[in-house]
Amino acid sequence: MADPAPEGGSGPRTFGLKDVFTCVNLLGGVFAIIFCILGNIRFAAYAFLLGFLLGDVLDGLVARLTHTGNRFGKEFDAISDHLAQCIAPAFIVFVGYRNVPLPSAITSLIPQASFYLAAALASLLVITGSIRHARAGVAPVDFPMAYMGLPRTASAFIIVSFLNSTLYIQVPGGRWIGVVLLVVLSVAHILPLPFRTHRGRPLKPYVKMLVFSFFATTIITLIFFRDFVFDVTFFWLMGYTVTSWIPMEPQERRAFFARAKEWAEEVRRAR
Repeated sequence: MADPAPEGGSGPRTFGLKDVFTCVNLLGGVFAIIFCILGNIRFAAYAFLLGFLLGDVLDGLVARLTHTGNRFGKEFDAISDHLAQCIAPAFIVFVGYRNVPLPSAITSLIPQASFYLAAALASLLVITGSIRHARAGVAPVDFPMAYMGLPRTASAFIIVSFLNSTLYIQVPGGRWIGVVLLVVLSVAHILPLPFRTHRGRPLKPYVKMLVFSFFATTIITLIFFRDFVFDVTFFWLMGYTVTSWIPMEPQERRAFFARAKEWAEEVRRAR
């Protein structure tokens, strides 16, 4: 039961404006799943993208501007991110692969093999993303400059964008490249590798320009060149995944790996 409001004023709010934007992110995941049930992964990808741009990008900013950050908002954001950036992308993966053509030698031995492949890929994405979330819950990383393991936002953008791209998916063997990509991204969730964040030391000017370019080109393409919006987001997020460690100084990388060893021990000791 909450404490009563002080006389002559109102008590602290649990749910505030910031949480409205978190709801937008959450609904992006919900509608992505609904569109997947209807078999439309293109609309599911749009729901995922809009939930991120209009919700996840803004909720933290609104919390800082309005000085309304609280534990509820942190937990609500984590739950919303798990649905929108882990569960919903797994649905998109399943629908994207459930009818993929397989060699007759495989389908003759394993009827509905594409169904099992799609289920396995979706499950791998959910399992590793959930492990990442749970480990951070029992032992927060608290390293100021880098995520411990690939963020689920990045992996979700990469695989959702790849499956809905106009250009990349048309590469010969594109669906199978996507399988390898998804496995690598899933494993990267739980590896102690550094992926630069916006926190800690201020970003270098060229990094700020790249971040601005990601948002600007994504929004412009979404409005004027919609057929290629997921090619653009794939390009940027794949680039982040491969190169985000570069802006870190050598001593910062050494500090990260030292902290990674301590953190791994904290996870093992967690009860």
